[in-house]
Amino acid sequence: MILILPDKSEITLDVNGNSIEALLVTRGISPLTVLVSRGDEIIPEDTIPEEEDTIRIIQVSHGG
Repeated sequence: MILILPDKSEITLDVNGNSIEALLVTRGISPLTVLVSRGDEIIPEDTIPEEEDTIRIIQVSHGG
C-alpha cells in the first residue's frame, strides 16, 4: 500500500491485515486529527486496505 502523507511524501507499507487506524498509529499519526481517502472517497479508519491501495492522509485544520 502507498500512504501519501499531508506533506505529499509517500511511504510504501505492508498492510498485513491491519486497519488504517493501526497503520496511522504505528506512524505516530493520531486518527482524530486526519481524514483518510482512497481515490475520491473518504474512508473510515477501521477500513482494512488492500496491498495495491493508495491512501491519502489529509490533515484537519482547527480554528476558532
